[in-house]
Amino acid sequence: MDTKPQTKIIIAKYKRCSTEGQELTLQDDVLEKEIRRFKEDNPLVEVEVLNFEDFAMSGKNTKDRPALMEMMDKIDKRLINKVYVTKMDRLGRSLQDLLNLTDQMRKKETDFIVVEQKIDTSTPQGNLLFQIIGAFSEFERTIIRERMEAGRRKAMETGITKSGKPLHRPELILDDDGIMAKYEKGMSINKIAEVYKVSITPIRRILNKHLMEKKRIKYFELKKEFN
Repeated sequence: MDTKPQTKIIIAKYKRCSTEGQELTLQDDVLEKEIRRFKEDNPLVEVEVLNFEDFAMSGKNTKDRPALMEMMDKIDKRLINKVYVTKMDRLGRSLQDLLNLTDQMRKKETDFIVVEQKIDTSTPQGNLLFQIIGAFSEFERTIIRERMEAGRRKAMETGITKSGKPLHRPELILDDDGIMAKYEKGMSINKIAEVYKVSITPIRRILNKHLMEKKRIKYFELKKEFN
C-alpha cells in the first residue's frame, strides 16, 4: 500500500495579541491541536505550516499589522490553502475589515477556519458563510458607489462640492506685479492673501516665481560685469 503523501496543503496560523505575549502561546496551543487533528484525518496529505503573528497590535487597523499583510499577500498569490485562527476577532474587529479579508480568501479559494467558533469554510455550511460574506461585501461596494454617484450628481446640480467649494470654479487670476509691490513694501504674505481673498498658497507661489527670476537676472548681470 502506497502511504506517500499525494497532495500538499499549506496552512497559515495567524495569531494576534494586543498586550500580553502569553496570549500568543495560548492561541498557538489551540491552533496546533487543531492542525494535528487535520493531519491525523488526512495522513496522505503533506502539510506545511506557516506561522504569522502580530504582537502588541490592535485589531482596529489591518494595514498596521505586518504579519497579517504578509499572509494576505501570500493568499493573493495563491500560496496558502488554509488559514487557522482561534477567534474571528483575532483577524479583525471591524466588520468591514472582516468582510474584506474573508472575501479575499474566498476569491483565492483559501479555506478559513475559526477554531473556537466552529467555522470551517471547507464544509458545506462554511462555504455558505463564505457566499454570504461575498454577497455582503459586494452589497457594501455597491452602496459606496451609489453614494459617490449621488454626491457627484448633487454637485453637478447645485454647483457646490461636498467641501462647500464651488464646482468648476473659474481660473484664479492674480495681479503678480501688485503682489510683488505690496511684498516689497513690507506687507506680510498673510495680509496680501487677505487683500486678494485667497489662501496663502497662490501668493507664495507668485512670490517664489518672481524672487527666483530676480535672483537669476542678478546672477547674469554680475556674470556679465566680471566678463
